[in-house]
Amino acid sequence: MYLDDYEKIIKTSASARKFLLKFCWKNYQRFCPRCRCRKLYKLSTGKRRCSRCGYTFHDFSRRFINYGQLSPRQWLRFLKLFELEVATDVMSRQLNVSYNTVRKALTVLRLAILAHSLDGPQIISSLSLLSLLKNKPPLNTISPVLGILEKSDQVFVDFLPDLPLETVIHFKLNFHLQTKNIGHIVYSDRYKQYLSLLFYDDGISTQYGLRHKGKSLAIDGNKNFWAFAKPRLKRFKTMNPNRFLLYFKELEFRYNHRNADVLTTLASYLCALIPDDSKAK
Repeated sequence: MYLDDYEKIIKTSASARKFLLKFCWKNYQRFCPRCRCRKLYKLSTGKRRCSRCGYTFHDFSRRFINYGQLSPRQWLRFLKLFELEVATDVMSRQLNVSYNTVRKALTVLRLAILAHSLDGPQIISSLSLLSLLKNKPPLNTISPVLGILEKSDQVFVDFLPDLPLETVIHFKLNFHLQTKNIGHIVYSDRYKQYLSLLFYDDGISTQYGLRHKGKSLAIDGNKNFWAFAKPRLKRFKTMNPNRFLLYFKELEFRYNHRNADVLTTLASYLCALIPDDSKAK
């Protein structure tokens, strides 16, 4: 998106809202986000009520954008800063909002990115990640195992639910699977079709007495995704397994769209309906 076009979009609150609404409603034609009925009643508050199921909603109800405490103009400015990979504290100052508000917006956008990845629906349902929208950590806090798979000029950071962390530890202890780490992020040598396996070390290395001093790992010579990701990982201050997972899916998205203008794509993800969340507001 050209800068002139972007400035026109964010010029007023109305223009910013109109831009985002086109991703919510095709041709601005509303329907009930719960049952998809198109017969609606407009209320004096500006909200609408479904004639079939009685659900009362506004334009952003049950969508990712409804979380995060940002106005439409703030969301679009946030998306531009995100596109430019601006640090969280700098985002906070530029948007004139609290650091925690930016952190929340990052989680919302990363969940939206995850939901649009190939294995996103499986990950969301398996790990109950939508609870993060309400600032409630999922009950399962064990690090998922991820696998890096490259095909042509694309990368896939696969969620591997059938490969539990304990199995990876078993391979390392008994079959000499070589590993290294970047902070709390542990990555392995080649495994089957995967260039590397990844997990977040939340104390498991201490528990099993593991050392991550592998030499000549296949991934270290990779000039594609890993060369793209590694310097970014060194800047990322991950705090738990869920943020580790969301950040790698963000890196997958960034790498696969590295030559594209992503602001419009991100806006469409943000405005998408939240999948399988019957309690979304």
